[in-house]
Amino acid sequence: MQMLTQKWSIWLRDIAIGASLIALVFYWQSADMVETDGSIAIANTRLPALSGETDFLFTQGKPTLVYFFAPWCQVCHLSIGNLDYLDESNVNIVRIALDYESVSSVTQFAQQHNIRSEIFLGNERVKQTFKVTAYPTYYLLDSEQNIIAGSKGYSTAVGLKLREYFLSQ
Repeated sequence: MQMLTQKWSIWLRDIAIGASLIALVFYWQSADMVETDGSIAIANTRLPALSGETDFLFTQGKPTLVYFFAPWCQVCHLSIGNLDYLDESNVNIVRIALDYESVSSVTQFAQQHNIRSEIFLGNERVKQTFKVTAYPTYYLLDSEQNIIAGSKGYSTAVGLKLREYFLSQ
């Protein structure tokens, strides 16, 4: 009986350590991001798109996931395909390229990953406004386009589906 109790205490300790490490990673991923207090005006933000058009980034009345990436970012190459698992009838997906060498590097990235949706070409002002310090960076916006959450780094398809679910509630 003592041996069983000892094994359980070791398992519980290891689970607690693992959960603490995961919590620290989540904390790091959301540190130094835009506050979720509505202090940033983004509703009328317009950017040029890869297609050559200039358009508004956000549509009122529907939640939005904003994905900032750089074509040279290896984590972005791994994660951008996970956006395909989201249902665009539930959530707008806005892809914004930053820190790119040329428009052709963004085009090549889009072709490599078979991205058919619009990609916007960001600039230094957008990067500073959204406090993008790592790639990829994600922001979740409610249907009124208020920032409600953000994170940095790789996000799994399951993680994105969970975000979509909570956005649609």
